[in-house]
Amino acid sequence: MKNLLKHAFALSAATVFGGAVVASPAQAGKFVGSLAFSNGADDWFSEVTPGAGDTFDIEFNPLGINFVTTQNGFFTPPFDGYPVQGVAPSVGEFEYVSSSGSEFIYALTNDLVFAYDNGASVTWEAGTEFMGVFNGLDTIEFQLAKGQGILVMVDGIGETDFSVIAETLQFSDTDAPGGGTYNAQVDLATPIPEPTVLFGLGVVTAGLVTSRRQKNS
Repeated sequence: MKNLLKHAFALSAATVFGGAVVASPAQAGKFVGSLAFSNGADDWFSEVTPGAGDTFDIEFNPLGINFVTTQNGFFTPPFDGYPVQGVAPSVGEFEYVSSSGSEFIYALTNDLVFAYDNGASVTWEAGTEFMGVFNGLDTIEFQLAKGQGILVMVDGIGETDFSVIAETLQFSDTDAPGGGTYNAQVDLATPIPEPTVLFGLGVVTAGLVTSRRQKNS
């Protein structure tokens, strides 16, 4: 039965996911850093059967390392430039939410934390949703679902005045043994400063604007 359900989803599945980044709708100021990382995971293909009540889990970085391919700005010096970084193995637990055509949505039921030996961490919060699809009969892929905003936190980089403006987290597996893979990225920017209004000046400015509107009407 599990294989039949996977076959039904795979019939109308499209192609392999690209490297799309989900951008934040919030305004941001100066770009201040980017971190991209990837590695393997355990086998989980056989655990996924889209439908009510379905759950599965993935262990990321089971060997306690991953590969940092980009680190700049606020992520330097916590990441010293070497691609291999020590990181604690982490488990993400996922629960089925809905389906539409060949696509299906699962949500994290726990915080998925990538905690590095250097003290930095990247955390996707419980409730984050992922869109999945079967690519043929032997591959399954997930990426962040659209329309949910940014649900990732960055900590331990020695800076506090920033926001995450873009994120990527994609993971895939096949029915062959050997484990799955994932890739991720977070981009940071400083917030746009709030305008400073001197006491009384705002009232005068507002009056001028009102006056101009009346003259133009």
